[in-house]
Amino acid sequence: MMSNFKYCPMCGTQREDGSQFCKNCNFEFLVGKYVKLDDEKSSQDEKIEVEKLSQDEKIEVEKLSQDEIITTEKVSQEEFVESNDMLRQTKDKINCCIAKYLNYELTNQYNETYEENINISISEYTYHSSDSSFDDIFEKEYLEKFENLIHDEKFIDSKNIFIQWIGENRGHLPGMVLNQYKVPIQSNIDSLKNVISLDLVDSDENEKFKDLLNEYLDFENEFIENLI
Repeated sequence: MMSNFKYCPMCGTQREDGSQFCKNCNFEFLVGKYVKLDDEKSSQDEKIEVEKLSQDEKIEVEKLSQDEIITTEKVSQEEFVESNDMLRQTKDKINCCIAKYLNYELTNQYNETYEENINISISEYTYHSSDSSFDDIFEKEYLEKFENLIHDEKFIDSKNIFIQWIGENRGHLPGMVLNQYKVPIQSNIDSLKNVISLDLVDSDENEKFKDLLNEYLDFENEFIENLI
């Protein structure tokens, strides 16, 4: 059975009804987690040999086996898609928190005409990023939500899964697919740098805001370094 994808999670091309592969980048629409059948068979064979070892030797073999599993376990396409969706949704929320907090602070600082006092790129970022409504983002709790989102374990794990999958599949990925991911990340990096450069009034909240922005910027920089 194949996943009910309407669009390819790699290149965004609309999926043709019932197709197994993306017509643009050849992404395969599979269901199920990655199962290393050869490794499982090998593990059963090794188990027989381990029984002949001393207790200390068994402990050492078990430790080595666990290390090998950690370093060789691959990411399935399905896991990649899930992590990609998680990253997109969380980043949308993060940018929404940033934009709404920024709009609130700049309005207080410059009144309603603050667009005249800042770079147009920041105005565009604030407008587009805040043009989304999320039920779990509440007014005046933007900083708290921002902090919780960038420290969310699922968000961080999704980044690591995404990067691992790219590393495992880089050799046969079309260049335009990697660009599909790099362009929005670089755009986000540029926006974060512009926001960080703003001359906001001195306050504990704004200091924390810039600390979180720098932390998020580091996150995005690490991300794009692994895609180059």
